[in-house]
Amino acid sequence: MDRWRWLARDLGKQYLITNVPEYQLRLTVNDNIISTYRTVVGKPGRTATPQLAEIVEGVVFNPTWTVPQSIVVGEGLGDKVKNNPAWAKRNGYKRTEYNGWVGVVQQPGPGNSLGRMKLDMPNEHAIFVHDTPSKHFFNNEMRALSHGCIRTERALELATVMAILGKGADRERVIEVMKSGKYTKVPIKREMPVYITYFTMATDINGELATFKDIYNRDAPVLASLDAPRVKDRSGESDDEVIVIENNPLAGG
Repeated sequence: MDRWRWLARDLGKQYLITNVPEYQLRLTVNDNIISTYRTVVGKPGRTATPQLAEIVEGVVFNPTWTVPQSIVVGEGLGDKVKNNPAWAKRNGYKRTEYNGWVGVVQQPGPGNSLGRMKLDMPNEHAIFVHDTPSKHFFNNEMRALSHGCIRTERALELATVMAILGKGADRERVIEVMKSGKYTKVPIKREMPVYITYFTMATDINGELATFKDIYNRDAPVLASLDAPRVKDRSGESDDEVIVIENNPLAGG
């Protein structure tokens, strides 16, 4: 209930909401869930998926992937691309270097780590919803496996519905864009919020109250905070010395 207080009272007429520990994404229109999608979320630790409320500005078909520096440098991808150009070309990676700074961008294609679509939802954490070529992970029970972004099953279905609901394109245009294989951003003209939430007890996609594993161990600090006293001493007693002033000329009576 405390986490519900962090959300807006009115979530909107149409929105996406995902419950990270449930590994589920819901598309809701006029208070009705019209589609649900299994998800893969961030690994526990430094790549855990944060709680966010953002606005989808567009659907990107055939996206490029600008690889985060945590992977380029931290996981050595920049060096791998440099030292193995045949592998890099086969996987669509292009490397740039400027004054010691190394960048890697993966071009659109079937092996792109973002798959064939992503939802453009600008935020300081660079977290977004996207497709994936590794669809077998959706069959796992534990799906906290990503670098923080949310991978969704049936991503092209979701992208098509989002583009149509957002009045950015009709079905024929979406099919044309998908088949082109070229990077294309379809704008979302109607407001479409996306909520990334973290509920370990909530109604599941079948409408039943359920509990979910606290994969990021976030419950204990919240519960401890709620149990902590709001003032240091609830007794109402004080250690301050009380001085009684007799025959006070300012006193009434």
